[in-house]
Amino acid sequence: MQTVKLTSRREVAPAVYELLFPRPEGWTFEAGQFARIGLAADGDEPVFRAYSIAGSPKAEGLRFLVKSVEGGALSPRLCALNPGDEVLLDGEAQGNLLPARIPGGDTVWMLATGSGLAPFIAMTGDEGTLGAWKKHILVIGARTREEVDRLAAYAESEARIPLTILTAASREAGELTGRIPALIESGALEAKAGAAFTPESARLLLCGNPDFIRETRALMKARGIVSPRLGKPGQLLVESLW
Repeated sequence: MQTVKLTSRREVAPAVYELLFPRPEGWTFEAGQFARIGLAADGDEPVFRAYSIAGSPKAEGLRFLVKSVEGGALSPRLCALNPGDEVLLDGEAQGNLLPARIPGGDTVWMLATGSGLAPFIAMTGDEGTLGAWKKHILVIGARTREEVDRLAAYAESEARIPLTILTAASREAGELTGRIPALIESGALEAKAGAAFTPESARLLLCGNPDFIRETRALMKARGIVSPRLGKPGQLLVESLW
C-alpha cells in the first residue's frame, strides 16, 4: 500500500468527478483495469473501493472517474478532496476487461452506465488498445440528458481514435430514450449505430451497474454472444465494480 496526492479534481458531469494523481514509479496497468483506492477513517480501518482507471497506460498520471453517491462510505469524501490531499493506493492494478481477450469481429461495442465510462476513456485514449477493430462504438447510458451529454462531450474530448458515440437517457428524451438493455431488445440501438450484435461481427465490453450488466448479458446470450471461459473463446467481457 502506498500514498498518492491529488493533483487535480474537476466535475465532468453532475456529481461525476475526474480525479488525477501522480503514478507511482514502476506502477503499471493495462487499459480496462481498475485500482483500489481509499481513505483513512477516524479510529477505523481505511475504506477502500475499486475504481476503473480512466487514463491511458502511457500517461504519467493515474486518473479516475468517481460519482459522488449520497450516503456512500467513500465516494462523497473522494469527490470533496482538494489538490494535495492524500489517498491510499492498495496493491497493483487488477481486472480482466481487456479487449485482447476477445479477438475477432470488425466492430467493438463499449457499453457504459454513468462513471462506468472510465475504462473506455482509457481504451479510446490509447491508439493501440482497440486497433484490431475497424469500428468503435461507445454507448453511454444515464438517467438525465445533461449527464449523458456531458459524459459524451468528455469522452469525445479524450478520444484519440475514430469513435462513434451514442447516448441514452432513461428518464428524459434524448438521442436515444430508455435504458440500454431495452434499446437492445427493441433493436433501436443497432438501428441508430448502423451495426448488428452478432457473434461473427461484434465484440462487447460492458461496465456499469449490476442490473445493466445482468440484463445485457442475458440479451446477448440469446444471440450467441457470451464471455470466454474454460478455454472457450467468447465475444463479451464485463466489469461491475458496485
